[in-house]
Amino acid sequence: MAIRRQKTGPSDETIERVRFIVSFRATHAPSKSQPVAAEQDPLSTEFYSQFISTLDGLGLAVLFHRGKGLFDKEEKLRYRVTEHKVIRLEFADRLTVGAVDGPRELVSIGRYTPGNWEERLKQAYDDCLRLSVLLDEVAATEDRLTHSETPEDVVALLDSMSDPEGMLRMLCMSTKRSSNAYTLYMSHILADRIKDAHHIIETAVELNPADARLHLTLGNFYWAALSNAKGWGSGKDPGPLRMVTLDKLETSYEKARSMARTHYLEAMRLSSRREIEEEASAQLSTLRS
Repeated sequence: MAIRRQKTGPSDETIERVRFIVSFRATHAPSKSQPVAAEQDPLSTEFYSQFISTLDGLGLAVLFHRGKGLFDKEEKLRYRVTEHKVIRLEFADRLTVGAVDGPRELVSIGRYTPGNWEERLKQAYDDCLRLSVLLDEVAATEDRLTHSETPEDVVALLDSMSDPEGMLRMLCMSTKRSSNAYTLYMSHILADRIKDAHHIIETAVELNPADARLHLTLGNFYWAALSNAKGWGSGKDPGPLRMVTLDKLETSYEKARSMARTHYLEAMRLSSRREIEEEASAQLSTLRS
């Protein structure tokens, strides 16, 4: 099919920027069939929300629609860029494998009005590219965490990041957030970086307040400090948690006791798993003795 163009057409760069933005939106948009509480990728959702805010701030909307034409049965992807609800660009791709981010073939150019909206589209593209690069960095860091051989390797990996705090927060929001948080938390304990371990598990709870197991882990962290202060019961092996002390946390016995109680109660309230409820309840009972 011949490409239909007006006298002035959009640049290839403009079309590619729209395609890239659409691919990002299609990949990271929250599922409409899933309730928010069941969302499994908080980081992807957070980045999607950030990007939509960027588009809104620029006064642009980049929309897309998959479907088949009335008279032809080929699967197509139709793009539209609007500025304050006025259409500035409209074009269609033929999907050669039926995937938004797969090979595409330009079918036609519909409406196109040049203007400074294209500079704002470039700003949106740059922000979209930045977020995509960050997601790739998180995935690469998770792979390195998985293959780290010692706690010191894990600690050194986080320390080597250009923005350790930012990476920590992203790791605690990805699909692998539970394993990421535990690996980082326990590695810092084993490396005798107790205050950093405390910060890591607190950050994980802050970003995932409905995660019962994370509340249980934080409760156990405070409980370990209490047990190290008053003495462990006979036959109990605290393992690495023996390194967690009130002095290293720079907190009082009563505050640690109060925090342990708070997180055990939250774990019991939030959990749908019997083993978490039973462990939190058993630990809570020791605080009363």
